[in-house]
Amino acid sequence: MIGHTISHYRVVERLGEGGMGVVFKAEDTKLHRFVALKVLPPGAPVSEEERARLEREAQAAASLNDPHIATIYEFDESDGRAFIVMEYVEGETLRRRIRERLLPTKEAVDLVLDVAEGLSRAHAHGIIHRDIKPENVMISGSGNVKIMDFGLAEVAGRGRLTREGVTVGTLAYMSPEQVRAEPLDARTDIFSLGVVFYEILTGELPFKTGNEAALLHAILHEQSPLPSALDRRIPRQVDAVVSKMLEKDRSLRYTSAEELVRVLSDLRQDLETSVRERREKAIAVLPFENISPDRESDYFSDGLTEELIAHLARLRGTRVVSRTTSMQYKGTKKDMRTIGRELGVRYVVEGSVRKFQDDLRITAQLIEVDSDTQLWAETYRGKLADVFDIQERVSRQIVDALMPALTPAESVVLTKRSTSNPEAFEYVLRARDFLNRRTKHSFEFAMQLFQQAIDLDPQYAAAHAGLAETYAWYNRVYERKDLWLDKAIEASMKALMYDPMLSEAYAALALAYYLKGSLAEAMTASQKAIDLDPHSFNAYWILGRIYRTADRDREALPLFQKTLALNPDFYTVYADLRMTYKRLGNEQKMMETVEAALEMLPRYVTRYPDDARARMFLASMLAAAGRLEQARAEGARALELSPGDAQMMYNAACFYAQLGEKDRAAETLRGAVAAGYQHYAWIKRDPDLDDIRNEPAYIDLMKGR
Repeated sequence: MIGHTISHYRVVERLGEGGMGVVFKAEDTKLHRFVALKVLPPGAPVSEEERARLEREAQAAASLNDPHIATIYEFDESDGRAFIVMEYVEGETLRRRIRERLLPTKEAVDLVLDVAEGLSRAHAHGIIHRDIKPENVMISGSGNVKIMDFGLAEVAGRGRLTREGVTVGTLAYMSPEQVRAEPLDARTDIFSLGVVFYEILTGELPFKTGNEAALLHAILHEQSPLPSALDRRIPRQVDAVVSKMLEKDRSLRYTSAEELVRVLSDLRQDLETSVRERREKAIAVLPFENISPDRESDYFSDGLTEELIAHLARLRGTRVVSRTTSMQYKGTKKDMRTIGRELGVRYVVEGSVRKFQDDLRITAQLIEVDSDTQLWAETYRGKLADVFDIQERVSRQIVDALMPALTPAESVVLTKRSTSNPEAFEYVLRARDFLNRRTKHSFEFAMQLFQQAIDLDPQYAAAHAGLAETYAWYNRVYERKDLWLDKAIEASMKALMYDPMLSEAYAALALAYYLKGSLAEAMTASQKAIDLDPHSFNAYWILGRIYRTADRDREALPLFQKTLALNPDFYTVYADLRMTYKRLGNEQKMMETVEAALEMLPRYVTRYPDDARARMFLASMLAAAGRLEQARAEGARALELSPGDAQMMYNAACFYAQLGEKDRAAETLRGAVAAGYQHYAWIKRDPDLDDIRNEPAYIDLMKGR
């Protein structure tokens, strides 16, 4: 067909297939414009019913004049072949848009509102679409939304062109009454649009099963999880709208698309107000620049940034961007408006730190993003012993600029100090820096530094919590001995004795309990950590791991997604997401996760070149992407950095299984077990090892375990 001419339309390219027929891009040689040309499949026998349906589609859509419905120009025949000429929309289908990314809630509401407005016009003319799905919604380059393909439309007063009792449409998007092949009204389109809305918000279908029979049962009888159960960022008022659209009983749905338009318009306004109010009180503290003569003093400037974020986050009614998110802007060249837009904040704090021996000079300024106006700026000079006073003064001036008054409780919170010993404080800042490097030696240095801080101030809760976290991670990554977990639990309990409201202590306790296999205790501690600090990415990750251990992958998924949103540099969670999508059978999302990991990990290993585990994760992701030579090189480098390490050998076994090197994978797994990797329950369930389960060496290794 390409290059052929039908009537005066020259076919340029194939666009796809609609409800019935093939759609081509064509050039109108008379009016010199591009059009979409829909014809019955070439070479196929054409029944009168099919021809009548094509004509009916043209008549149905041509009777509508709405900016959200593709315009019909002509219905005709050429050489015995019927065709429709319609508006060509330069853009992409909604399917392609949501395949690339999840849409923010407001964007999703705007899009669904546009479709609802188009359906409202169609329903007012007695036309039911009956096949609303992402493939039938086009988004132009300017963002305009168009409903396409009225090939299955039912037109009031013109009779059916499909037999009674015959189900038409796309199963995953059908209403219960459509599945039962009952007479339909406009509310069937509302249900289908509800399915689309759900998918736009979550990336998942509300009714997702392994086969058609199970899907039919789910549509008719099962309740889908709320969208917010899959993504906690989705507001509850959105849940309410989607749930009403997806009611099984159509009498409980919105009565018309017109009513739905009103509801969605109100919802959009509520969200805009919420975002505006949220932004009014939102602030980001960017990483303070280290301008010290000793460039190794980054730990100090980064630590001061973290402490300031922690201080401000204690105030109610103020949203402070998390440390992990802010740290992504370290060394950025982006302007303030761009940063503010990306973070959704109105105010930004930035500054610099110069530390030379015991002398400090700290500068800070508060900027109103929209106008790029400096609201205040100050330079603070002093000794290391003055660091707490300086922190308090910076916090106080920010609050004075943004808040009319503090409650007595907030005043106490703002001036609360975790330690009064500046030397202990500096030890903790150094220890955190080593903890974040994730190598065996850096963990050992972190332990020593946290302990030195505790020796100077035995009641320093943050030092005990940091020590607990280090012990737990050391167990997970390097030495699988209960000794470390017992130490972690003891240190966490001491931290909570001195500060019962310290989220980091609960997160460290949760990790230790999880690694011990005490899942109920781990879940309780994780939830407490999140209650105290909604930015606790470790706690969300541990909860996700607990659910995945129980084979509750659908519940684990949003927790891993939240972890990634809070800390995009936490490379472990990319592997968790990839594995979860694999277990759920979502190949597309699995590969999107691989691509995202391959954007982040090279940056990470440049910053932390000695992190062998990160390099093995990079090797695994490269293998998943088919970049095998690069994968082998990174895998070899990882093993060079950490030879004989049990966890590293286990990761290498998974990596070799990915490469299809089954004998090598099984042998490396045997070496990991010999070196101390004893998590047999996980070995049996890890999908990365599925390809070697029938290998004699694997069977022999796992015999009796």
